[in-house]
Amino acid sequence: MIHSSYYLDNKFVDEIIEIINTYDGKQIYEGTCTKKGVQTNNIINLFNNKLIKKMLPMQNIETEIFWLHYIKYNKGGYQKQHNHPDEKYSFILYLNNADGDTVFKEPMNIKITPEKGKVIIFDAKILHYAEPSFKEKKVLVGAIK
Repeated sequence: MIHSSYYLDNKFVDEIIEIINTYDGKQIYEGTCTKKGVQTNNIINLFNNKLIKKMLPMQNIETEIFWLHYIKYNKGGYQKQHNHPDEKYSFILYLNNADGDTVFKEPMNIKITPEKGKVIIFDAKILHYAEPSFKEKKVLVGAIK
């Protein structure tokens, strides 16, 4: 089930991208569900509680987030089908307009097209994947207790 879906304004998304661009840690290429792309390790330390609260404006959510990582898809990059059994909720913040829809399996059976600023919060146990992207899709993904 999608618990929430809303948009952040472009200026705020650009601020988030600037913060992500300060990351100088390890990029992960292997051992993830991301194929033909890269993702960061946990970058939650780059974001203070005020920023997280603005990004996810729900009561006390900033204390429940324990993981954030950035994913950039190369040409043809995609996300293998998976879920997040150790999380209650997950979220995706789309950082640009792109292709490579996010597909949620049963019971929802829906597709979400990446649009800059769109945030979706969903039940982490639902199987989902991302179709191939040819427009360098960029997302920030988070885990919520």
